[in-house]
Amino acid sequence: MDFRDISPYTDKEVSYQIDNLISNKLFFKTLAHFLYPSSSKIFSGLIEIFIKSKFKTSFQSAKSIKEFQSSLAPYVEEMINRTTDGFTFSGEENLSTDPSIYIGNHRDIALDAAFLNFLLYQENKETVRIAIGDNLLDGNFAEILMRLNKSFVVHRDIHGIKETLKRLTKLSKYIDHSLFKDKESIWIAQKEGRANDGNDFSDVAILKMLYLCKRKELSFSEWVKTTNIIPISISYEYDPLDIIKATGWDHHETMTLEEINKSDLEELAKGLFGNKGRVHLHICEPIDFEGDVVEDLSAKIEQDILTNYKIWPTSHIAAKALSFTDPTFNYFDESQIDSDQENKFLKRFDGIEERVRNECLETYVRPMFNKKKVRGEL
Repeated sequence: MDFRDISPYTDKEVSYQIDNLISNKLFFKTLAHFLYPSSSKIFSGLIEIFIKSKFKTSFQSAKSIKEFQSSLAPYVEEMINRTTDGFTFSGEENLSTDPSIYIGNHRDIALDAAFLNFLLYQENKETVRIAIGDNLLDGNFAEILMRLNKSFVVHRDIHGIKETLKRLTKLSKYIDHSLFKDKESIWIAQKEGRANDGNDFSDVAILKMLYLCKRKELSFSEWVKTTNIIPISISYEYDPLDIIKATGWDHHETMTLEEINKSDLEELAKGLFGNKGRVHLHICEPIDFEGDVVEDLSAKIEQDILTNYKIWPTSHIAAKALSFTDPTFNYFDESQIDSDQENKFLKRFDGIEERVRNECLETYVRPMFNKKKVRGEL
């Protein structure tokens, strides 16, 4: 089967696509805007020239995806150093040398898988192929960058039962081909789209799609035994997009496709370059599952993700702030709250309407509530 319409670029395409980026004026103009937002128009041209020169020096010699990612790694590390107060991880002993499906909670368009790939790179293990929604692919520089970084396409908003089955079967076959023919691991979110409300719940449809191409050959339990599934849980102390997520995207209904793509790109950049506080990634134990009920496995993955989610003081601060008007939030731990951080954190919501403020705060509380609930503490 021809997977070229959904697969990452191959090694043979790397040089050509890097040249495409080098000749793309909008790419460097956009980078200059995001990296140096306060620069004047007088200096913007010089900044673009500087960024282009640095990009060429770093990437023009790359002839393979692995070389491209090796050149990218120092920039990912710089981003981590500039925009976080530390990246920690646990469960690294569960990282596998065998091709695996890493199923994770999903908070940020680009960073969730980027942190996993950075950890794999640091541990001298092969990076993963990354499932991304086709809403992010506009044929311009963002798509080129993502497909150079081993991203493959998940089609959304498919119309019609036949077309849906066709697209999902092809995606399932591509993931199976990646694992067992190309020996490449996969990262995929536990449900379609980001958990914008802070609820890291699994969607059984993901597992059904993964199993789809094997359903006539193997029972579900047999398929699980042949597939190395590893849940992962990522946690950000601050979400640079918290207010945007709480406000919602109803305004997209009045926007053109071009305007929506521009908005998505700005959100991607805000996530990349915004302050995230501390970030923790936990690699759960590979799934050991007996049974043929797909809903039970989905629940097991969700439980592993929630149980191993790192709770930051921001969750306790948010619960405390909400508890003044709603006592159902009165399960925070005062010992986890530093008054300086509390004041600084709550200030980020000054001047926004109460509904949006409360939704922001609840987004920070829900992971703590869900973790306590799954552990039987509530």
